[in-house]
Parts: sequence; C-alpha cells; structure tokens
Amino acid sequence: MKRKILNSAAALLLAAPAMAAGPLPTIKNQAPALPAQTRASACPATGTEITGTEREIRTGSIEVYTPVTGVTTAQETYDVFAPFDGRVEEVHVELFNFVTPQTTLGRIVSKEMAALLDSTTEGGRKQTERRWQDVYKYYDIKPEAQGVVTNIYTSQKTPVYKGDRLFTVAKKVILIGKNTAPLYSKLATEMTADIQHYRTAEKFKTRLTNFIRLKDSVYYNRLWLEVLDLRTGIRIGEQFDGSLFVGSKTGTRLVPRKNLLEKNGKKYLLLEVETGLITEEEAEINQTSNHYLEIKDHLKETEDGKK
Repeated sequence: MKRKILNSAAALLLAAPAMAAGPLPTIKNQAPALPAQTRASACPATGTEITGTEREIRTGSIEVYTPVTGVTTAQETYDVFAPFDGRVEEVHVELFNFVTPQTTLGRIVSKEMAALLDSTTEGGRKQTERRWQDVYKYYDIKPEAQGVVTNIYTSQKTPVYKGDRLFTVAKKVILIGKNTAPLYSKLATEMTADIQHYRTAEKFKTRLTNFIRLKDSVYYNRLWLEVLDLRTGIRIGEQFDGSLFVGSKTGTRLVPRKNLLEKNGKKYLLLEVETGLITEEEAEINQTSNHYLEIKDHLKETEDGKK
C-alpha cells in the first residue's frame, strides 16, 4: 500500500514539467503585425515617426524672401564748420537732403561785408555787391563728401565764429532691424533688400552688411542694411519696411522640409540605398536613389524653432 502511494506521487512530479511546457493561451483582440514595408517607427522622445511611405525627390524652382522692418540710423557722420568769423547769409539745404562736394550748403560773409550789406538799402544791395566784389565776397560752404544732411545748426542772417558747427552730414545710412517672419535659410552678407518708408512709401535699395541671430530665436536675426541709393528723402530715425531677397534656384532637387531630420545642426534624409556586399556587421553602399521615407512629426513647431 505504501509503495503505491509513492509511485503515484512520483508520476505527478514527472508530469508537472510536461504540463508547464504546454502551449500558452491565445490573447484575444491582438492586432496583426503590419507588413515590413508599411510598418511605422516612432521616436517618443521627439515625436518623430517614420511612416514607411515612400516619396521621390522632385526637381523644381525655389525662391526665398523674408519681410524686414527697422529704423534708419546715420553712420560715418562729419561736421561742417564756419571757416571764419562772419554771418551766414543763406542756407540752401534742408534736413535729409542728399548732397555732394559740388552742393552749396549755404553762403557766409565776413563781419565787414555783413555790416556793409546792412547799411545798404535793398534796392542798392546788388550795386554794392558788384562794387565791392573784389574786396568782400560771398564764401560758399560745401561738404567734403557726399551724404545726407542730418543736422542744420544755423539759419539765414545768423552771426557765427570760426569753428562753429553749421551742418552734419552722414556718409552712410544703415537700417537696423530684424526679419519679422521665420527664416529657415542661411543669411549671407551682400544680400539685397528693397525697403520703403512706412508713411510715404518711398523706396530705397539696401545691402545686408551684417547680421546676428537673436537670442533664443532660431529663425530670427538682427539685421544691418546699408542704403545703396542715397538720395533726398531718406529720413533718419524713422521706420522702414521691406523684403530681403535671400536667394533663388531653378532646376534644383526639392523635398518637404518636414521630412528632414535635424541633429546637432546637421540635416539628414532617409534615402533608399543600393547595397553590394553585406556581412553580419557591415554593408557596402553603392549608390543612393531619389526615393526617401516620409517623416511625420507629432510635435508642433513654434516660431522660434522650439517644439
């Protein structure tokens, strides 16, 4: 009797491993695996998803402009001084006039000539000027270089002393501003922009001389634009708006920007490749094709480039 009980216990112990190795129960409502060519791969950290949809690089044209706004400033200014003690008889320019070395800013006479003119009646002034022209002359005040008149410190019939400042002229006018919409292309000096006064709509051509990326703004830059066609009408310290031409190309390869992967300032595209010899660890890449895998980004991008 005792031997039968032991034999039964041994049979149960031997049967246990066989029962544990049996088939697992099936899980209901399990989604079937996607085919390899359409299976998506997602990166939860960035929200980027490789959809598996194949696209082709297209050939076309691209043109990039960015809106800009800013305020004009006077650069490389110089002053025009009175050459001697006397009186400014005439002022021939107004504020923001464009002048050259041939432009007469005003006319000045000596103290003696001023006293003589004051003692002469209006009708006899011309005659006095002709009679004393060899002794008393009008002196024309002219700028040393072309530019825009930014300040006038004198007026008609104003006594002056030698060295008094009469005018200020700016050799250059620089628009200091920024782009007002996200710019995804790189900037370079010598790019051109057409700007116009926000009230008068008068237009001027400018050239990009410098730029600095704004702090914490990937797509916005501080811009310095030099006015190329200086002329009367460019106002200093007022707002100008315009459009900066960044570049254009025809017959170039294009893909949607959202399909680029960015890492450490570099951009990547998931291109189809043709392979040659392959081992368990390495594969030979012979060439790439015009086909790439579409990318979807589930995180919304803000205007400063953040997500």
